[in-house]
Amino acid sequence: MFSWGLTFLLLFFPIFHVWLKVPTTKVVTLTGLFCAAQLAITPWLFSARATRQNPSGRPAQRAAAVAVLVSLIALLFFGYISGLWPKDAATREFAFIGLALTALLVILLVAMRRKWLVKNSRTKNSENSGPDGTDRMFS
Repeated sequence: MFSWGLTFLLLFFPIFHVWLKVPTTKVVTLTGLFCAAQLAITPWLFSARATRQNPSGRPAQRAAAVAVLVSLIALLFFGYISGLWPKDAATREFAFIGLALTALLVILLVAMRRKWLVKNSRTKNSENSGPDGTDRMFS
């Protein structure tokens, strides 16, 4: 919450309120939404950290949590912007392109994660099988 407060004061307020003339309440609301998104994703992110029982942690889960957080913040930003400024063609186009690129990024990340999981499951299966194809783990 402290870091989002600093982000609001040092980044969002000068850019959105001072430079772009967006009302302060809308900037505070957007900052609050970003903070809430991070607070919602943080337990999932912390459950993937390295522990004594699992020294490498869960890198795929960490990557997924970060991808979800970044995608959620981008979707909130572009969705909020589309309702923030007057409905002119340039604003609609900007919001549409931003939402489309975010959706494309999410699809790409999900596809890469699935490919990574399939590759790792094949590697683990080949490490656990013996030369004759039997499973060494249970023999």
